[in-house]
Amino acid sequence: MSLKQGLYNALVAKQPPIKRLYIRYKKQGASPVQKAIYLFKLNFSYYILGDKRLARYSHISKPYCKGPESAKDGIIPPEKLAEQLCKFDAVSFDIFDTLIYRPFADPTDLFHIVGANVGILNFAETRILFEQKAREEKFKQSGSYEINIDDIYSLMGSYGSRFSKAKDIELEAETDLCFPNPYMKRVWDILREKKVRLIITSDMYLKADFLEKLLIKNGFDGFEKLFVSNEYWLSKYEGGLYAKVKEYLASDNVAHVGDNEKSDIENSKQCGFTPFLSLNPNTAGDMFRPLDLMSRITGSAYAGLVNARFHCGLESYPMLYEYGYAYSGIFALGYCNYIRKLQLETGADKVLFLARDGDLLKKIYDKLYPDSDTEYFLWSRLAAVKLCFEENTLDFIRRFVYHKCRGIYTIKQIFADMELSELQSGFSSEDRIAEKSDAPAIAEYLMQNRDRIREIYAPMMKGARLYLSQKLNGSKKALAADVGWAGSGAEAIFVLAKKWGIDTEIIGVIAGTNDSFSQQTNACEPLLQGGKLYSYCFSQRHNRNIYLRHDSSAGHNMFFEMLLGSPTPSLKGFDESGAPVYSPNEEGNQETVKLIHKGAMDFAEDFSAAFKNYPYMLDISGNDAYAPFLNAIEDGGKYFQTVLGNCKFNMDVSVQSNETVSAQLK
Repeated sequence: MSLKQGLYNALVAKQPPIKRLYIRYKKQGASPVQKAIYLFKLNFSYYILGDKRLARYSHISKPYCKGPESAKDGIIPPEKLAEQLCKFDAVSFDIFDTLIYRPFADPTDLFHIVGANVGILNFAETRILFEQKAREEKFKQSGSYEINIDDIYSLMGSYGSRFSKAKDIELEAETDLCFPNPYMKRVWDILREKKVRLIITSDMYLKADFLEKLLIKNGFDGFEKLFVSNEYWLSKYEGGLYAKVKEYLASDNVAHVGDNEKSDIENSKQCGFTPFLSLNPNTAGDMFRPLDLMSRITGSAYAGLVNARFHCGLESYPMLYEYGYAYSGIFALGYCNYIRKLQLETGADKVLFLARDGDLLKKIYDKLYPDSDTEYFLWSRLAAVKLCFEENTLDFIRRFVYHKCRGIYTIKQIFADMELSELQSGFSSEDRIAEKSDAPAIAEYLMQNRDRIREIYAPMMKGARLYLSQKLNGSKKALAADVGWAGSGAEAIFVLAKKWGIDTEIIGVIAGTNDSFSQQTNACEPLLQGGKLYSYCFSQRHNRNIYLRHDSSAGHNMFFEMLLGSPTPSLKGFDESGAPVYSPNEEGNQETVKLIHKGAMDFAEDFSAAFKNYPYMLDISGNDAYAPFLNAIEDGGKYFQTVLGNCKFNMDVSVQSNETVSAQLK
């Protein structure tokens, strides 16, 4: 063993937390001196300070805030690269991370899928270890480290028959999971059309016949010859394989395209090739992904797909689209799977996706589970508070009066929002700003006029009853899904259904509860405890680290709700016939929401397509679904301000508030 390898084993590989953080730091392009200093800090913290989790170094990833992440790499268009490559007699291509991607941030995480299907604990680490052992044994026998997959599994099989059976499952997983790099696919197609000689050159343990089928399956057919290291006992890493390629081509005018700086660029150049670097999307994107906050398999799959979308170089996306793809997509996909499992567990025969947060959720849910009975249920806090006026007068007064008597709204606006303008003149004719001192008098006045309020609301009540009867018709048990936070949406539907004799049990589902910074931190605890409400991402009962970090007072609720949103207006109430009446508030967000939805839908489609044969991958925990969001709020919400700062958002139950997110956070 060389001195360099010995130092690496002692300072890096010996402790997994150090290795994980050091490799991530390397990928950020640090200099040798910076890497040495960072490695010293990791070892000092681990061994001297006793910080076994290296917590202070864990959250080194941050969202890219300088513009679209997909535009930062400056990759030339595929047509331009193809034009340059057409000048050569032949072009050689690397395979993995160049022509073909795996849907993981670390390609060896594919072994976790194999382990899950075989049912062997710690399979991925064992598979990596035995590959290393097989290479060492091969070197002792032949002086070459080049092996094929049979060598690996032959050695593994001697330690247990279950290991040898995993080979076919690994090959099946490679076939199922690999997908083409769309940028290189376009380059490849142009070169084929121009009849350029195409060669494949790869350092790989997979056999040539398998790789040939894999390439053709992913659209890379028409190559002249495939050079794979395990057939020649030569590698790109040591340079010998390039000599074989050049001997075959009999030309000095040859280009090579690959992603590895040493094997594909430096070594090919030394052998007389003209190298072209294909940016590895994970090298480019991992620094922006919250891998330390997520479980290994889900986190790697998430990061791999986001990196591939943003850093393949094919297209630059608006930041709002990227917000939908990287932040909204995994949350919506995981939440939909959670709702589905809850539907099966509770025996609910219908799922109500409450407006407006339910708009995107219903679209994804219906694609994933087309057999389920779902409804987009028009609802809002504004409508619910008025409809439940008699059942919860305290909440009515709290939201409409005490929340608004804070120097922002006029008395006239407060009565208008309650749709009680005809009562306002009896209280005060002054069109002045309502202060905190006005709240008790307004509350008392409303209590004295409850009979009149009931009369004014009667047509709306009649219409709402017709609407609920229609939507809940025939359902015995329905889930009512919303984003959060107290579960009041589902509770209001339950209260009204019971009041009007509609025989449907309503169970609430929310993404997150009121947080520890809320004024009413315990609001939904009784419903959670009693099984009438379920929370996906966090509550006092689970994922308390998120519960304690999520801060509604810092605007987190606004940003989180923008993960879903809807281009449709907010519900104000119902007319007497049951038709919805909409508010004019939050105008101007339509295009914003459409871009976010497009990104989220694309992520959900990419993820579900990549793992179509592995449905358990859709089981995304609430912690993993929230992790990208948590990563983005670590820097004080700078990313959210950049992307969403000009969006209109209504914090109150109002039809007139129309401030930007930035203005509300000042």
